[in-house]
Amino acid sequence: MMRGILGLTLAALLFFNAPCAAAAGRSVDIIRLHVHAHSDTEEEQRIKLLVRDEMLRAVRELVVDATTIAEASSRVERALPSLKITLRDTLQREGSKHDGQLGFGIFLFPSRVYGRLALPAGRYRALNIHIGDGHGKNWWCVMYPPLCLVDGVVNRNGPRRFESALANILRNVWRRFRP
Repeated sequence: MMRGILGLTLAALLFFNAPCAAAAGRSVDIIRLHVHAHSDTEEEQRIKLLVRDEMLRAVRELVVDATTIAEASSRVERALPSLKITLRDTLQREGSKHDGQLGFGIFLFPSRVYGRLALPAGRYRALNIHIGDGHGKNWWCVMYPPLCLVDGVVNRNGPRRFESALANILRNVWRRFRP
């Protein structure tokens, strides 16, 4: 009897976790900003944060009123040449001896917690910036929908909506398997 109950419990856990495992490998409808410093020195970390601030200012204008992930992505893609100039100019202004590389696409990320938002490991659309070798501590946020909360960079007066990351994952799984 006990063995039967354990077997049913295990089967139920495997059944209900399979869609979540499948969803973990899928891209979620967000765009992340990911900035990698050249190294962990105080100066390189300072430059990383200045690059972050400049990129957030530029990107915010692009995505603040976008209504879909496709619209936000299209705007970021069209702005890549000017974003590369912003990156280059910021590094030069700060006296960095390193070049910056900027890419927009789908990248693999580990699990992360951002405030009350937990994002499972998986593939996410991102604006990915490497300064120099990009081996230093990194900084990331969700830039669409706008969740990058950095003082002086993001307008905090707009409406905010907090959702459960688990509920969002389950909603995405449901959409995938719904007839």
